[in-house]
Amino acid sequence: MDERAQHWLYALSAPMVALNPGASYTAPDFYADRRVNLVDGWGIHNRAELLDMLRMADNGHASQLAAAYWQWQRCLPSQWQTLLASLAPRERILHQYASRTAGECGPGGIRAWDLGRMSFLLRCARGNAWIDLDESLWLHSCLAVRARHYYNSWSTYVAGFFIGRAFWNCLGNSDEQVGHELERQGSYLGNLGIMRELGLDPAVPFAELPWDLPLARPDKPVSLEEFNWS
Repeated sequence: MDERAQHWLYALSAPMVALNPGASYTAPDFYADRRVNLVDGWGIHNRAELLDMLRMADNGHASQLAAAYWQWQRCLPSQWQTLLASLAPRERILHQYASRTAGECGPGGIRAWDLGRMSFLLRCARGNAWIDLDESLWLHSCLAVRARHYYNSWSTYVAGFFIGRAFWNCLGNSDEQVGHELERQGSYLGNLGIMRELGLDPAVPFAELPWDLPLARPDKPVSLEEFNWS
């Protein structure tokens, strides 16, 4: 795989780079000069636990809003209102959140939140010597297939990531508080600053990497033959 295609794969974790000063947008490793502690916060101690965590690309936080985005895309206005009236208060708030944000992220919803973090984990694992470059590229290519299925541009992908991050920030709130906290996320200075960096930092590779850049999928490494993923 040529260098430009590799940079495209690593760009899946660009929002995580913006969240972590000193990280690289284009290197195979997330940090060039140090290992990353994935025990605190992630509970990942080794390669086996890392590979198991990658399942979150399909069953992570996005699964909690997937039905809301799917129904918003397909319901007539009257059907949507009927659906909202039938839901418990928290589910109603989350469905309304999906309806307000679908215009930014599209039907993919917040899948990018899970995909971007899995790319981050792969790049950290590469720096921690848990996976080699060939394994990283193949696993990243699996993430790329998913990203291109759910999104049609870097802008919708990045929007999906930050909308997902806002949702994640509010998971611990009560039913009474969650709606208010979701409303506040749109003006949260931390999110605004990170999005501004992604738009203005010349190191961010989006402008040089078209969303539809041809990506030749590498062969699955023999070392991953028992890892049932595609």
